[in-house]
Amino acid sequence: MRAFAPVLGANGGGAVLNVLSVMAWMAYEHSNTYGASKAAAWALTNGVRYELAAQVTQVTALAMASVDTGMMAGIEDAKSDPDVIARAALDGLEAGSLEVLAARGVLRANGPDRHRVPGRWPGCAG
Repeated sequence: MRAFAPVLGANGGGAVLNVLSVMAWMAYEHSNTYGASKAAAWALTNGVRYELAAQVTQVTALAMASVDTGMMAGIEDAKSDPDVIARAALDGLEAGSLEVLAARGVLRANGPDRHRVPGRWPGCAG
C-alpha cells in the first residue's frame, strides 16, 4: 500500500483491496499465528483507510473463509468458489464498501456508514 498510495493519489485517487480472512476474528487450535497475522492486517487496513481518505483512495477489506484454492487443497471443509469471492470483492469495491464478508453462503458488504471516514471516494456516500 505504501508503494502504490502515492501513485493513486497523484492520479486523483483509487482503491485498495486487502485480502484478509475471517480468521482475523476467530481462534482455532494450530492456527493462532495465521489468525494473529490476519488480525494485524485487518487493523492495518482500518488505519490506512483513514490515512488515504484525504487523497480519495478507498481501502476495502475482503474477509473470506475457506476458498477452493491451492492453499486449501487436502483440507476437508466446505469451500467457496473463487469466482464467487472475486465477484463479491469487485461488487463491494464498486459499491464503496469498506468491508466485504465473503464466506460460503454468506456474502455481505458493509457500506461507507460502517466506519466514519473523512473525505470521499467514488461510490461512497459518506
